[in-house]
Amino acid sequence: MVQMLIRDLQPGPLMTSFAQESVLVVVAHPDDECIGAGGTIKGHVDKGIETDVLSLTGNEVRNKELRAACSVLGVREVYTNQRDDFAIDWFLEQEIVAAILKSRPSIIITHSVDDYNRNHVQCAKLVIDAVEWASHTTMHEDAHRVDRVYGMEINSLHSQPNVLVDISDTFEAAMTALRKHGSQLKKADGFYLRFYEARTRLRGAQAGCDRAEAFTASFPYHAGPFYKRNSVDTLI
Repeated sequence: MVQMLIRDLQPGPLMTSFAQESVLVVVAHPDDECIGAGGTIKGHVDKGIETDVLSLTGNEVRNKELRAACSVLGVREVYTNQRDDFAIDWFLEQEIVAAILKSRPSIIITHSVDDYNRNHVQCAKLVIDAVEWASHTTMHEDAHRVDRVYGMEINSLHSQPNVLVDISDTFEAAMTALRKHGSQLKKADGFYLRFYEARTRLRGAQAGCDRAEAFTASFPYHAGPFYKRNSVDTLI
């Protein structure tokens, strides 16, 4: 169990100084950021780590709710879209690349490729591809290499998570932020509040704390000598 996802990322040859660490959260829909990582986002912000959120879909109402929720969590930058919930396609990859190059995150939090929701799965695959192309110096003069990608839980639980983040101190803020997504909570008859409460309690029991959020972790691919730094001196 850890208190933040950057805690175990010590500054190394592929990374900027610790003071420059930041997080980018890429989600398929407004409200996913709260359901999957609300407590984790707030925890990183409270420790001085700048965090941005990109939603691939949205409309006037849901984007307003997203901004309100992100304000509660202390998010620095909110990137919104005017797009139907199911209109996630490969053209959005360039938006993710642009957000990576602007935010220059150390890590990305996004959906799991094992999620039952096809839009979540598509978002996760787009992020994996965007992380690769954003790091190519052959594509971008200001190329940026993300160090790690974390997959969050929405409705599908990870059978074998890599990391449990202690959100005991930020759970109430996460619930307050989630309540800002009134249109979705009403449509689902409050399911997401109940599920988030139950899931974080379960993960807290597994982590030995009151509340926790679970993530899988993966590293970007290394396809060839296309990056600003193409090797490391040690695995430690």
